[in-house]
Amino acid sequence: MKRLPPLRALQYFESVSRHLSVKHAAAELNVTPAAISQQLSKLTDILQMALFKKDQRGIALTVEGERYFMGIRTAFRQLEEATRRLQEQRTPPKITVSCTPGFAMQFLLPLLPQFHASHPAIDIRISTTNRLADFGRDDVDFAVRHGSGNYPGLQAEMLIDDPLQPVCSPRLLKGKKLLKSPGELSAYTLLHDEHQQDWRLWLEAAAASDVVWDQGPVFADSNGAIEAAKQGYGIALARKTMVKDELKNRELIMPFKIAIKTGIAYYLVYPSEVLMREEAQQFRAWLSHAVKSR
Repeated sequence: MKRLPPLRALQYFESVSRHLSVKHAAAELNVTPAAISQQLSKLTDILQMALFKKDQRGIALTVEGERYFMGIRTAFRQLEEATRRLQEQRTPPKITVSCTPGFAMQFLLPLLPQFHASHPAIDIRISTTNRLADFGRDDVDFAVRHGSGNYPGLQAEMLIDDPLQPVCSPRLLKGKKLLKSPGELSAYTLLHDEHQQDWRLWLEAAAASDVVWDQGPVFADSNGAIEAAKQGYGIALARKTMVKDELKNRELIMPFKIAIKTGIAYYLVYPSEVLMREEAQQFRAWLSHAVKSR
């Protein structure tokens, strides 16, 4: 069996590759930049090839370095997983899910009682953030991301892809004529989330391009826009799946049937090795079923 590089050198290489910074890797590992450089030099000598190259921003991985990093990163994740599984034999299993505040409030939290009823031994922890989860750094098992589904090195499964439609409170139209055509939206406030262009796309599909699409407040995520719509402040775009309860309770209505697809959807994203844990398999299966039955 050929001699493997020292574990410390591999650990330092993985951190530098992830940050593309010796300084940031040193801070993460609580060592000096000189110690990092020494181990990288040792690793380069052992492998007899360059793993990094200099560029305008500092350093970048070579083609060989990128390939090696993907393998090393997977190996370290498996080591972390094996260690966590061993430790969790003495503690209740837990799943940590990273998602936006909007997805948590509109979809996940209302359904969690169902999960706990069928899986009472599994502790679910929700980390709400608009920042993309870093599975190599954050203590996260799954992430729900709102995007195109292209997440290199990770598994991505589409959860929600229904089209966007305008929603508003019935109170907004009280005492006024019902909205008969999209062109009448000029008289109302349009509410936006971080995807402000969605209103432009919807108005184009509705043949109402004369309506000024970029007017109105912009919220950090869809939850803010939907809450403002519920309070009667204006009209937001939403997916029916995400506002099912509000529509049922008549907190919101859909004044138009016109709907658009934007190429953006909600995806469940995770490293493949997370499914080595039974509780992770159970959560993934439950969430998939919950979405389909929503």
